[in-house]
Amino acid sequence: MPTSQNPLFLRQRLRDRLRKAREAANLTQRQVAEDLDWSPSKLIRIENGKIGVSVTDVMALLTKYQVNEDDHEALLELARSARQLPWYWPYRSVASPEFQAYLAYEGSASIVRAFERNVMPGLLQTEAYMRALLGGFTQEGGMSGDREEMEARIQLRLERQQRVITPESGQFFFILDEAALRRVIGGDAVMRQQHEQLLAANNMPNVTVMYVPFSAGIYPFFRTPYAVFEFEGSDDDIVAYLETPDGEVLLSERTPSGGKKKQPADYLDAFWKVERSVARELTEESLLL
Repeated sequence: MPTSQNPLFLRQRLRDRLRKAREAANLTQRQVAEDLDWSPSKLIRIENGKIGVSVTDVMALLTKYQVNEDDHEALLELARSARQLPWYWPYRSVASPEFQAYLAYEGSASIVRAFERNVMPGLLQTEAYMRALLGGFTQEGGMSGDREEMEARIQLRLERQQRVITPESGQFFFILDEAALRRVIGGDAVMRQQHEQLLAANNMPNVTVMYVPFSAGIYPFFRTPYAVFEFEGSDDDIVAYLETPDGEVLLSERTPSGGKKKQPADYLDAFWKVERSVARELTEESLLL
């Protein structure tokens, strides 16, 4: 099992596999709970992620579902890995539950596509840019907390970069609105260093950075920063993460949505259209202020 896969992501995968095993055995949640002498709600909560599941409970479920030997061992190993603490656990005081889920998907995805409209993506920021950005938020009242909290956020972002953007990781595609390139944060020296980091990242074999010029005008979903995560497993869902005025939002393709609510595939399509119609290659000339 790849070490890059995050325990939170693995817990979701385990829940999905257990639910599918139950359905393949033609058993209802109530039947399983009664046969194992569990409370009626226990299996419901396990499958919807409200509670965790122990290795012992997984063994009981696999026996009940009559899972074959190979899958039995694979699911037990998945259950053991899913119970480990994620690397970002020490930073949980400064990372919302939604952002912790974001980190889990980011570190486990085979393809990450991210759009930013106002600031540099966190994965590509220099430390000087981070300090100017987070310090500015504090002064403007956009972020609560003291300097200790800001330092924790910076260390989280730096460690995230070291763990995620590596030659062995998945593919990363970034599209930035030109506003993110032109907005001076921290002064000219900080911006020059930041632009150099963008170019260096763009030279990595698994990283592509593009931008949309002001001249492109309006384009799909240009108002909302978002990321789309794709995974190698055919059974794994596409997930989208949005930064909205009302907070962070995670969308799953399999989560029912009413009315005209967008799905992850809609954001994937929008990214694809922008990438092929109005986004441009990032070059030294495009970064000149």
